Amino acid sequence: MKIYDQIAKLKTFTLSDVTDITGNVNTSASLIGRLLKKNYIVRIRKDLYTSIDLTTGNIVANKYQIASAINENAFISHHTAFEFYGLANQVYNTVYVSSKKRFNTFIFKETTYKHVESSFDEGVFQVKNIEGIRIAEIERALVDSIQHVGKIGGFEELIKTIEMLEELDELKLLQYMKKYHNNFLYQKTGFIFERYYKGEGISASFYERCRIESRDSVRYLVPNHSGKFQASWNLIVPEEYLARNDEEVGPNEYI
Repeated sequence: MKIYDQIAKLKTFTLSDVTDITGNVNTSASLIGRLLKKNYIVRIRKDLYTSIDLTTGNIVANKYQIASAINENAFISHHTAFEFYGLANQVYNTVYVSSKKRFNTFIFKETTYKHVESSFDEGVFQVKNIEGIRIAEIERALVDSIQHVGKIGGFEELIKTIEMLEELDELKLLQYMKKYHNNFLYQKTGFIFERYYKGEGISASFYERCRIESRDSVRYLVPNHSGKFQASWNLIVPEEYLARNDEEVGPNEYI
């Protein structure tokens, strides 16, 4: 049981982690098999395990620790990051996990773990005082969510999150937007922040940069969804994302 006690201290572990303790891969594989049969540990997915608290019967790893352990560069992102920060209006049964290395969606303990491709490493950190959690900082989570808004969470949740924020670093936002090389991302971000963000840290120069990088193209905020033309951002925006007292008009106000 001494070896099990060492394993039990790990929130999640692999065969390699156990081998680091035993010094022998065959011994480790046999040990994992025995512990599984005794219900001392549980398999999360291929070569990823967590221990069971023998006093409560619950697994020792939480969903954020599981997500961060899926592969060597996995981290919590998008709506799941907002949830961790206490900014989500509702808790989803889907955990969004970003990483350069792809993995297949899987379900564990009624929670779905879904991969979202990450094309750069900046803006990710290890959470202090909580073992085994890697997460996108708030500015990166925001940029990633705006970039992928049609696939993850949707505009309603994103807008509610932005309305809750009190302070942001505009230089970080611009840094992460630049990584995507996407003019539409600047256009969406500028519009959404100008309308919904009420906190500090965003200057007029930020919006000017967004306008410059947006170029002159007219785009739909929600692809193929009609709405009201917003001349200041060259965006066609569904009315549900506009205030009722919006008085901006143009020659082709409704498209």
